[in-house]
Amino acid sequence: MQLHEEIQQHLVNLEPGLQAEVLDFVLFLEQKQKKQQSDQRVTEAQALQIHQQLMSQYADAFAKLAQ
Repeated sequence: MQLHEEIQQHLVNLEPGLQAEVLDFVLFLEQKQKKQQSDQRVTEAQALQIHQQLMSQYADAFAKLAQ
């Protein structure tokens, strides 16, 4: 049995007021997840900086290989 099916089985046994509390909690968790995902996103400026650092490191590595 998958987790979402197990949750549904337990949810059916709760009275409507408690089901509403479960829904509120699920919505809270979704918002929390969205915030965490947006905090993890890399801005364009950060991506360009990372790219520039990598290109510099590649250039150094190729220069050493060419010697």
